[in-house]
Amino acid sequence: MRLGSDFSNEKDYKSLIFYILMKKIPPCGAICENCLACDKPCKGCHETGGRPYFYKNNEKCPVFECSQNKQIEHCGLCDSFPCDIFLNKFDPDRGIITALRRAGLLSLRKKIGTEKWIKWVIEKKIEFGP
Repeated sequence: MRLGSDFSNEKDYKSLIFYILMKKIPPCGAICENCLACDKPCKGCHETGGRPYFYKNNEKCPVFECSQNKQIEHCGLCDSFPCDIFLNKFDPDRGIITALRRAGLLSLRKKIGTEKWIKWVIEKKIEFGP
């Protein structure tokens, strides 16, 4: 289910929000379900323990690892945000703009809260990538 879907009732909408919160939103701010950067959807860092399929040798994502060590929901809540770890995680084919875009989205997420942020992302049909 892509995030731009229309929902016939509030229960479906809330179920999707819960699903995204629990399974799909990694601390870096990408939403794997709606990612356009990869050939196939990634299961997401929460489901893979921070090991997305496109990392070589089963490496752990440094952003995911850092957020786990600091016990924070997402990078936008960190006192060091945006740090070098965050800024150096971007799609090399598309450039650092992908990290800067996620930084802006995480700043908004911090300001309005995750649940409102997810609703905003869905309503605006925001597309994501690493």
